[in-house]
Amino acid sequence: MVWLRGALFTGALAFLVLTFVNASWIVTAAPGRPRLIANGGITQDYKPGGRNAPCPAREILPPLHAILEDTARSVFTARRMGADYVAIDVVRTADNHLALYPDADLGCRTEATGPVTQMTMAQLARLDAGYGYSADGGKTFPLRGKGRGLIPSLDEILAASASGRFIYRFPGNDVAAVPLLVDALKRNGHDARALGEGFVGNAALVAAVNQALPGAWTIDPVQSRTCTNDYRWKGWTSLVPASCQGATMIAALEDSFPKGAMTLWGWPNRVQQRIEGVGGHVMAVASEGSGDALGTGLRHARELPQVPASFHGTVLIDNFWTVGPALRPDMDARTNAEAVAAQDRDENTP
Repeated sequence: MVWLRGALFTGALAFLVLTFVNASWIVTAAPGRPRLIANGGITQDYKPGGRNAPCPAREILPPLHAILEDTARSVFTARRMGADYVAIDVVRTADNHLALYPDADLGCRTEATGPVTQMTMAQLARLDAGYGYSADGGKTFPLRGKGRGLIPSLDEILAASASGRFIYRFPGNDVAAVPLLVDALKRNGHDARALGEGFVGNAALVAAVNQALPGAWTIDPVQSRTCTNDYRWKGWTSLVPASCQGATMIAALEDSFPKGAMTLWGWPNRVQQRIEGVGGHVMAVASEGSGDALGTGLRHARELPQVPASFHGTVLIDNFWTVGPALRPDMDARTNAEAVAAQDRDENTP
């Protein structure tokens, strides 16, 4: 009995120590608010899991607007509506430009077929970016004809948005696109490191970015999930796993065990303190992704309470049209109305 009481006392003491060491409330939250990432800018709303389908354009919900992701209208409307970052996809063209386009292949969203890399920028600019979108499995195409001429070059976007902040993604993880991106940034006087912009890709692509732009914010989703999982198992010790050094931890706001952010020791304040202390970042998503995907971003206003009040990392948002303004209390109704009015003017401009 003496041994049992000693064991119980030791266990209780260890529990109290671990609770104190990993308590979030003890850490004073750093000043600031969450930084919002508009995934693709203003996009169509996809069915659950639709973004990761073989042809995402066939997985949209009935359109509430005619804006298409990775277009100039999409990028600039998202910024007017309060996005801190816009995640854009850049693909190499046959004449060594970079086009904004969500896929490495044209067959899903446009009337053309084949890899983007086999077309020149001028050819891409003549395509209909809304050709393949359907909310009923291909019976009707409500956006067909509304995306003609809307595939922009990266130079167009950078030239019109010198101070805009972007998260660059590379469909197909095309390492050859990295030097073209670096040249475009220099050509347009766009300092990605000073702006704190991010670059997403697999290990080879991240290595190429790190070599070309030392110190830039790079995100390898596979490494990010490794960091998250390692911290989930080792964070109770208060030691940050080596896999989190300089990494971006992806914290899923879903409450499913064992993947939810609540299973991260000291969520959210102590987690942020520890990860940022080793040069890392914390990105909140609605649910974890797989492969090279960052995860699913927020899509509904009902998901907003899952973002802690003291969280000051980045938040990935898939449906910025509805979620973004609700996360930005400093964006008043007039500002949002002006953004929508501007978008309407754009749509009615020949």
